[in-house]
Amino acid sequence: MRIFALVIAALLTVTACQTTENIGSGPIDYIPEGSIKGYQSYRKDKERYPHHNTAFAYDTVNRTYTYSMSPQKKGSNAAIDRALELCKGNYETTNCKILDIDGRIVWKDIEPSIQARLTASLPEEQDSRTYEYDTGDYQISATQLGKFRSRAEFRQTYNFTAFFISTNGTSTGTAYVNGSASSGHESSIVSARQRCQIASPERKCYLFATNGEPVNEEARRALEREN
Repeated sequence: MRIFALVIAALLTVTACQTTENIGSGPIDYIPEGSIKGYQSYRKDKERYPHHNTAFAYDTVNRTYTYSMSPQKKGSNAAIDRALELCKGNYETTNCKILDIDGRIVWKDIEPSIQARLTASLPEEQDSRTYEYDTGDYQISATQLGKFRSRAEFRQTYNFTAFFISTNGTSTGTAYVNGSASSGHESSIVSARQRCQIASPERKCYLFATNGEPVNEEARRALEREN
C-alpha cells in the first residue's frame, strides 16, 4: 500500500509541474477587444457546460487566444493541453500560456485593469434563433472566407463543427465538438452563434457551414465563386 501511495503521489507531482509550467505570468500590457470577447465566450461556454473542464490560452506576442473544453473524466490537463495546442497552431509560436483553468484566472501577477476587463459582467443574451446564410441580406467577405478555409484540416478532427459569419464583414464564430451523441450538432451551432454574437453584438450573425459543409446552396455558390 505504501508503494502504491508513493506512485500516486509521484504522478500527482508530475502533473502539477506540467500544469504550473504552462501557466502565464507577468503583466499583460495590452489585450485586444477581440480577446476580451473571446474570454466572454469562454465564460459563457463554461456556464453552459458545468461538467466539463476548461482552459483558456493566450499568446502575449501575437495577442491571440484559444480555449478548449473536455469532459471531466479526462481531467483538466486534457483541456489545458488542447488549448495550448490550438494556440500554438495559430502562428507556430511558443508564446502561448494558460490564462484560465475551469473558470478561474490563474495567470500570475496579471494587472488589475486587465483582470477587471476580463471579469466584467457578461453581455446580455442575444437572439437565440439561427439564421442560415442569405445573400439577399449579406454576402460573405474574403476575410471571413479565409477564416473558414484556414481550419479545413483541423475541422476533420472533430465530430461536429459550426461556422457563423457576422454582417460586419470581419467577425466570425466557430465551434468544435467531439462525441457520438447527436446533441453535439446543436451544441456546436449554439456555441458558434454565441461567439459570433459576442464578437459582433450590434450586427446579425448567419450560419454559413456545419461540419465543414456549406449550410445551403447560397453558401455553396459563395465558396465556388471564390475558388
